[in-house]
Amino acid sequence: MELAGWVAVATGAVAGGVTFLGFLLDQIAALSKKVIPAIRSVRAVRDEIKRGDSR
Repeated sequence: MELAGWVAVATGAVAGGVTFLGFLLDQIAALSKKVIPAIRSVRAVRDEIKRGDSR
């Protein structure tokens, strides 16, 4: 019976991992829509700082 318990735990862990991975992959599209403008903003600030240093 001890083996059955470990099998149940392992099966639950694998199922949970797959569910969590699926959740993360679903978030990529939503996050990328927010990240792209954020990266552009950071680059714009960085470029502005570089231009200010060269003056």
